[in-house]
Amino acid sequence: MGSNRMHQDTLCLPVRSASADGFASLTVPIHRASTVTFPTVEAYQNRREAIYDGYSYGLYGTPTTRALEIRIAELEQAERALVLPSGFAAIAVTTLASAQSGQRVLFPDNCYDTIRPFATTFLAGLGIEAQFYDPAMGANVISLLEDSVALLWVESPGSVTMEVQDVPAIVRAAHSRGVKVAADNAWATPLRFRPLEHGCDFSISPLSKYLNGHSDAIMGSVAVQDIALYRRLKDFSRYLGMGASSDDAGLVLRGIETLAVRLDRSEASALDLAKWVSNRPWVRALRHPAFPDTPGHEFWSRDFSGSSGVFSVFVDPRVAAQIAPAIESLQLFSIGASWGGTRSVVAVLERMPPRTIEATRHDGPIIRFSIGLEHVEDLRDDLSRAFEAFDAAYAQKDKLAWGGSQ
Repeated sequence: MGSNRMHQDTLCLPVRSASADGFASLTVPIHRASTVTFPTVEAYQNRREAIYDGYSYGLYGTPTTRALEIRIAELEQAERALVLPSGFAAIAVTTLASAQSGQRVLFPDNCYDTIRPFATTFLAGLGIEAQFYDPAMGANVISLLEDSVALLWVESPGSVTMEVQDVPAIVRAAHSRGVKVAADNAWATPLRFRPLEHGCDFSISPLSKYLNGHSDAIMGSVAVQDIALYRRLKDFSRYLGMGASSDDAGLVLRGIETLAVRLDRSEASALDLAKWVSNRPWVRALRHPAFPDTPGHEFWSRDFSGSSGVFSVFVDPRVAAQIAPAIESLQLFSIGASWGGTRSVVAVLERMPPRTIEATRHDGPIIRFSIGLEHVEDLRDDLSRAFEAFDAAYAQKDKLAWGGSQ
């Protein structure tokens, strides 16, 4: 029956499609799908064989998400990459695919704070024991690597305290005991540090941050060199019903195209501002991996090709009362938890994040800055106005501490 003889309600549906022959675009098309169709009954019946590298159902991949996985694998210098609904989903799937009941997973004591309840509550409920270790242990972590350890995580630099770990030494120790290593590479991106090249088995990127770069998509990835590991990760993401949105994948593909220039700009501005902020009298410590006073700076100098736009300021408690109104007065900085977008963002912590191994060494607030693409002089002017309250409060309390009059 020709289309001109079909009923109108049938013609509302796409019986025929426009040909794409002769059409070339610089962008990756957005393929949205739940149902994936097959040309034959046999192809449909064998569809599960296509889960790893082909197409079987929209949840398990579309040409758009596959294009992003190829791009991530190229950046990571990996054999395969898997995209997932968030960076934390990538951490969870990697952990669950690596450990089972009766085994242990090691996490650095400076880890991203959402890891702690995941490790101590969720994993514990599955019979998987979480153990935290001093991120500065380096090769000495071998003392913790008993037969029950299935996976060791590194987070370098730490997302708040910025310690840089001796990743190659940790990897050598772990591999000598048959333990796999996973790296949360949120701060550096694959442009500044590639964990797989330093021996890690898994490299996790929160694509929501620098790689997307526009604060409008949530997604994560895990990259590996071992095809068997990739298939195991894919299986676990399938068991958990985790799929990635093609629309979000398209946003990340767009963002990656400008990643290098955005990262260069944020890095340069952050180094400039961090040096300027470090001279303020109320700054107890400025944590930026490129600064010699930051723990693990020597490993950053050896292993990283550069830095990013994120640094932390450890603030004297004497100006704590001024922090909220000063930060709220900023015009160019938004208050938020993430980083890596075009806009500058600031996060305020009342105190050091919880640690299990090492006692807290700082009793005051921490301000973490993510420097965006605004002109550095405008950012400095904005901060100068806000910091006047800090300067005045610190000077006044310093005078009182020395017995001066008001």
